[in-house]
Formats: sequence, structure tokens, C-alpha cells
Amino acid sequence: MNKSSSDPWIDSGGTRPPVRAALIRFWMKCGPLRAPVPLTGAKALSPETPWDPASWIPAFLSALADEAADYLELLSQMERAWLGARRAVAGRRRTSRAAAAVDILAAAPLVSATSLAAGLGIAIKNATRLLDEFCGNGIAVEVTHRSKRRLFGLAGLEPLRDEVAPPHRPELGRRPGRPRSVIVREGAEAPVPPLPPVSRIERLEFDHSEIQRWIAHADQVIRHTRRALNELTQKGAIPSSGSS
Repeated sequence: MNKSSSDPWIDSGGTRPPVRAALIRFWMKCGPLRAPVPLTGAKALSPETPWDPASWIPAFLSALADEAADYLELLSQMERAWLGARRAVAGRRRTSRAAAAVDILAAAPLVSATSLAAGLGIAIKNATRLLDEFCGNGIAVEVTHRSKRRLFGLAGLEPLRDEVAPPHRPELGRRPGRPRSVIVREGAEAPVPPLPPVSRIERLEFDHSEIQRWIAHADQVIRHTRRALNELTQKGAIPSSGSS
């Protein structure tokens, strides 16, 4: 996607979110990205950005660079949280699923008890108990504000609390005005579909046959060299180490 292709859409009253969504698909189709990473240069699509290519292209590239730097910092934070959580659950018994649960939380930063249970192959109540234990030990945090369909993430992702907080809904039959001083909990909530199950982290298998072949070849060369040196030493062509 180039700037000229987005001009008619925006100039005709089109909104910018579809342009950003199309840009992500374009990145994946052309090869720069293998996953739908949201690199869209959103700042360059703001109304105050000049549309002429000489001004817009540098602004777009600068916005992409800023977004990439932010995502790299976020990735570093997630990696530190993962390693810290791994250290926190180290030393448990061999049958413990805590380490695998930490890996799933790192691979899918938001999980529910249902998705964690599916990924670990355990009962949902056991997954819930494990997540509650993580929260109590500061390994994970709950990022939802409800008693059902709870979502959890590794510690360090607390800002997600505000992002996933349910919107304020006015009470039926209540007139506009100053809200009550006491917060009234909402009743039944709309059902939220469960997250897709998280697949197990596969162990990478490496083919060592080529390395083993070269090691065997090196051993054979060393043996032949030693045999040749011994023969030359016995014939007197090479003085032994003990001779003066």
C-alpha cells in the first residue's frame, strides 16, 4: 500500500482504521512480516499530517520506527517477566505444571483458566488454582474486573487492566445526574466466548547426523596423523621428545 492508494479513501470520508488494517495485511502479503504485527504508522494518518509525498513519507517512516521501538521494548518487558516467572517456579517437583503454565502465559499473554487447562491437559479447577497461586505469589496478575471469564497475564502487564475494563453502563430508569457514592455491581453479563486453546510448546528436534559425520571424519584424520607420526618417530625421521 502506498500513500496515493489511501488518499481517495480518506478524502472521500473513509475512516482510518480500515487503512491500518489493510496495511497489516499488505505487510504480510509482501513478506516484511510473518505475523500480523500492528505496524501501521498511525501517527502519519492523523488529520494534521501533510498529504504531499515529500512530507508524508518521512512522517510515515518515522512513525513506523517509533512503533517498532515501542514493540521491541514491550517484547523485552515480556521476556523479563517470563524469565522472572520461570525463576519463581524453579525447584518444584518434577510433576508440577507450573513451569509449563508460565511458558503458556508468555506465549499467549492473556489466558483464561479454560485455555490454560486445555494447554496443560488438566482440569479447569486445577488451572484456576494454579493461576490464583501465581497471582498470590506475584507471578501473574488478573486483568479483568469480573468474577466469570477471568483473564490472566504475567506480572508486568498491569496496564492491561484499564484497557479491558468494562465500559460504564447507565442504570435503566435512572435520570442523568450525579452518580451514587456506592458502586453497584452489575448483574448478568453478556456471555464472552472462551479463548481458543493454547497449543503445547513443541520441543525442537535437531538433525545431528551431519555434525556426527564430520566429528567421525575428524577422529579418523587424527588417528591417521598420530599413526604417521609414530612411524616417523620409530624410523628416526622425527626426534622423540626425550632425545636431546
